[in-house]
Amino acid sequence: MQLYEVTGLPAVSDVPQVLAIGKFDGVHIGHQAILDEARHYLQPGTRFAVMCFEPHPSYVLTRDKTYLRSLTPRAEKVRILQDHGVDALYTIHFNEAYASTEAEAFVKSHLARLNLERIVVGQDFRFGRGGKGDVATLTAYASEIGIGVSVVGEVEQNGVKVSSSHIRNHLGEGRVEAAEALLGRPYSITGTVVHGDARGRLIGFPTANLGDIDQYVLPKPGVYAVSVEMSRSGVEHWFGVLNAGYRPTVAGQDYRLEVHLLGFNGDLYGETCRVSFLHRIRDERKFSGLDELKAQIQSDCRTAQDMLGLPAGTE
Repeated sequence: MQLYEVTGLPAVSDVPQVLAIGKFDGVHIGHQAILDEARHYLQPGTRFAVMCFEPHPSYVLTRDKTYLRSLTPRAEKVRILQDHGVDALYTIHFNEAYASTEAEAFVKSHLARLNLERIVVGQDFRFGRGGKGDVATLTAYASEIGIGVSVVGEVEQNGVKVSSSHIRNHLGEGRVEAAEALLGRPYSITGTVVHGDARGRLIGFPTANLGDIDQYVLPKPGVYAVSVEMSRSGVEHWFGVLNAGYRPTVAGQDYRLEVHLLGFNGDLYGETCRVSFLHRIRDERKFSGLDELKAQIQSDCRTAQDMLGLPAGTE
């Protein structure tokens, strides 16, 4: 995939392109409908491109720090878009100056440089200073420079519009299955295994402590059944039990993701792992000591095995 960082006017494209525009925070099933629509307009020699905005426009416009965390930080977004056949990603560096771009200038000065055969957006797409541009404005300005626009209607799940906000809310309440339904895949977090406190190993349940997770929306503290993908000599897939949260039994202070891989023996320090949240097992709680914690982890492993359809005894 070709990656373009845009801090002002984008570079002129010599290649004809079909462009899908949006925030693409999560690349959920609503975003996927936009990608599917864009794909219909591809012809031999035409490039499939996406334009998104970082930091999240809601953070720039409101300074709500919630939006400093993403459902799909850059590397995750690139991976998912590649899986959907996207050839090029234009990432707009969104700041107050860019937010002041007039709607007409965005189309006729910015998008006009990209050699576009078609623009595809969702029906609630807004752009330009003060969000004054909408799909009707986009269609009108684009037609003046010979570009067609396709608008994708709302995608609903159980009668509710699919949105990144709903996914964030589901994760905040630990509803990972509901988040999966809106994403079209399990919610996942990728990080590097770092050294922790080694308490899990002491009680017979070694855990991999995931670092480099600050950019992600973090699920509600609790215990989850998860799958884990990692690349060592080749791609490996494991199931596990993950504790997300603050470890109140040992007076933890910082939010951590610590996963115990069922049936795994080995050293994972420095490995990159992608953890996918499949089911919530229980809330995080404080135990009287390590013995009670160990007994609960044993119970959690059995629960995870039942949820995942795994044979017993693979703790």
